[in-house]
Amino acid sequence: MPAPFPFRFVLPMLLVAGCAASGGEYPSLNPRPGEVAPMVPRPALGCSGCGNDITAAATAPAERPSGPADAAARFAAIDIAIAAVETQLPAQARTLVEAEAAARGTGDASDAAATAETERSRFAALFVPLAGAARQLDDLEDDLAGTTAEAANAAAIATFRARLDALDAARQP
Repeated sequence: MPAPFPFRFVLPMLLVAGCAASGGEYPSLNPRPGEVAPMVPRPALGCSGCGNDITAAATAPAERPSGPADAAARFAAIDIAIAAVETQLPAQARTLVEAEAAARGTGDASDAAATAETERSRFAALFVPLAGAARQLDDLEDDLAGTTAEAANAAAIATFRARLDALDAARQP
């Protein structure tokens, strides 16, 4: 059903009225008198500063900040966490191997199987602190990045990463 007679012409009239301008064929994009603030400087037409014509004055490179003051304490905490796992790992791995050997050939409901499962859980729990130590090492490395202490501590960070990788490889007894 077509629209009633008056509404047929409303949309075209609105469109024509929106395009009408005083003094030209198309509406102007220039600001109207009420839109211009007298105290705001207006750039001249053209494009000054659009290309490579702006050069900054040469400045001396900024000095790199020193590393975090608590870096030594944070390294020590990471070392303690890794050393604790390294110390407990041989005994826990040996206990796990013995428990699994005792459980071989017994049923799943036997005491030996339950003991072996308990030792597997203890062995897995041994590695939980390493996730925290790895995160602390990442945070410390981020804090040292861009500082004067970054190069001095790179070897220590690499050593800790190697120790964490070796312990990660030792998860499979």
